[in-house]
Amino acid sequence: MNQVGKIEKIEGSRATVSVKRVSACGDNCKSCGSACNQPSVIFETDIEGEYEEGDYVEITTESDVVFKQIFMLYGIPFLIMMGTIGVVQLALSGNPNKDIISAVASVASLAVSFFILKAYDKTEMKKNTLKFTLGRKL
Repeated sequence: MNQVGKIEKIEGSRATVSVKRVSACGDNCKSCGSACNQPSVIFETDIEGEYEEGDYVEITTESDVVFKQIFMLYGIPFLIMMGTIGVVQLALSGNPNKDIISAVASVASLAVSFFILKAYDKTEMKKNTLKFTLGRKL
């Protein structure tokens, strides 16, 4: 996965880089209308080569790490929701309102998965599993 970042600060062999977070509207804010101001993601990485503060660079991220993050973001809530629907349907097999109850429980399970993902994200950010590699200057 390639993105564009700006080198904010260089200290020795480490660089602080900011990357504008891509929004769901495709980063075309004039046509969007929701007026979202997405904050930049700031990270530190090792540098090799001649870079200066203020340079725009191509940033590469390992694909397997990105796919793992995508699975966690979409797969875990889906699995939790489907499991909740299955358990409620089986537990309330004789109840005439089992469909309504399972629908409400599945929405509640999405709220629970939000907190699970928030805790997961916090631990992943501490471990710094996303490895960014600086590429060519732009």
